[in-house]
Amino acid sequence: MKTSIIFLMVFMYACAFNSVAQDVIYKKDGTREDVRVILIGEREIQYKKFSNLDGPVYSIDKSNILLITYETGEYELVSKSPRPESTRKQELATDFAKNILSYHAFDVVFGDFTISYERLISSGIIGFKIPVSVGYDYWFADEDYDRHHYGGRNFYSRFFSGAGVNFYPFGQGMFRYFVGPHVRAGHGMELLYDYSWFYDEFGNYYEEVKEIRNEGFYTQFFIDNGMMFTPVKNFSMSVIASFGFRYFPEASYRYDAMRPDGHFAINLSFKF
Repeated sequence: MKTSIIFLMVFMYACAFNSVAQDVIYKKDGTREDVRVILIGEREIQYKKFSNLDGPVYSIDKSNILLITYETGEYELVSKSPRPESTRKQELATDFAKNILSYHAFDVVFGDFTISYERLISSGIIGFKIPVSVGYDYWFADEDYDRHHYGGRNFYSRFFSGAGVNFYPFGQGMFRYFVGPHVRAGHGMELLYDYSWFYDEFGNYYEEVKEIRNEGFYTQFFIDNGMMFTPVKNFSMSVIASFGFRYFPEASYRYDAMRPDGHFAINLSFKF
């Protein structure tokens, strides 16, 4: 409202007092300058002072200008062109890539090599994701004795795939939060060592270690919560924290068949 009033006053003043022999720049701070406009660019205007037309060329940012009147009697209300950063953010929100191919870099901690493909619908609100993973740590489980010492147990995934849905409540853009369900099905192995101690009839102490290996199919259900950073149209990084449960019917103990589970991921993605 304030800007509109200032513009109206300046315009009336310009119409009443502007000389046709010169251009006039009216600034937002209320001052005016008699000039000869040389160039009007995307973000600035170049001019010479009318009192020294043989002098240097000056420039002024469009954000500081309200109105320009020309020696012909025409006038122009100056609007500043969007900054490249604002334009880029707008493009990322509207002209986004709908295919996302991701490498799950943090999965190496779990002994898995995982990639996933996600397809965004045209609105950018929903994405459908399919992960595929191969567990290379599965083949070296026997060499990992220390991780199972004193009855500790561990689970190794041989492979898995699944499906998930990501909901982007704010659409696409540079920084975006997403959430959604994620189901996995795969084949894995539970490896644990059962220890027992006893004395023989002569009073000698013995420790007996029994390896227990259970293999079979498992399922997992997660709710993913993630944040995606897209600095450019064709590349993004995301961090995902997932919470849910795992069902492994071949577990040695009944209470281990269904157990809480979680997952953390750092993904590097190519978007096309």
